[in-house]
Amino acid sequence: MNLLFILIAVIVVWLGCGWLEAKVYLSQPQALQTAFQSNAVERKTLFLTPGQVQQVETLSRTKVDSSIVSYYVSRDAKGITEFAFFDKRTVRTMPVTYMAVLNPSGTIDRVDILSFEEPDDYLPPARWLALYKNRSLNNDLVIGRDIPHITGASLSSQAMNDGIRQILAIYQLCIKTTI
Repeated sequence: MNLLFILIAVIVVWLGCGWLEAKVYLSQPQALQTAFQSNAVERKTLFLTPGQVQQVETLSRTKVDSSIVSYYVSRDAKGITEFAFFDKRTVRTMPVTYMAVLNPSGTIDRVDILSFEEPDDYLPPARWLALYKNRSLNNDLVIGRDIPHITGASLSSQAMNDGIRQILAIYQLCIKTTI
């Protein structure tokens, strides 16, 4: 009887743990392929100085977790076409991983979610992500101003907005000036 009870408990736990799996929508190579199509892509690594970290934190109004930043540059025959940054932020207790693609001018071309480990109720919808198109870093790129709240997913929207502000600040301060 005890063995049967244990077996049933194991099956119930095993079946019930499906919600623990991350929902992966795109792999990093798939996201780069979607964003850059057939253009040549080069991975770059930026090592932020303590002064740059402080500038990025001030401009983005977020804390920089790592002074090492990897990003991707897309080129065609005419030169640089876009930049892609991948970021991972904790929403509530679990992470969201997304890609932000920037034009050389420093505006956002697209934001795509690669994986989301929180419940689907907290997932930002595609139409909300599209609100970032053609946006640049300014004082109005905050939740409640240029970017609306997501009812029931305020932590998701805030986490992603913080990350996007940080990406834009890094680009503006450390990359745009070198191209």
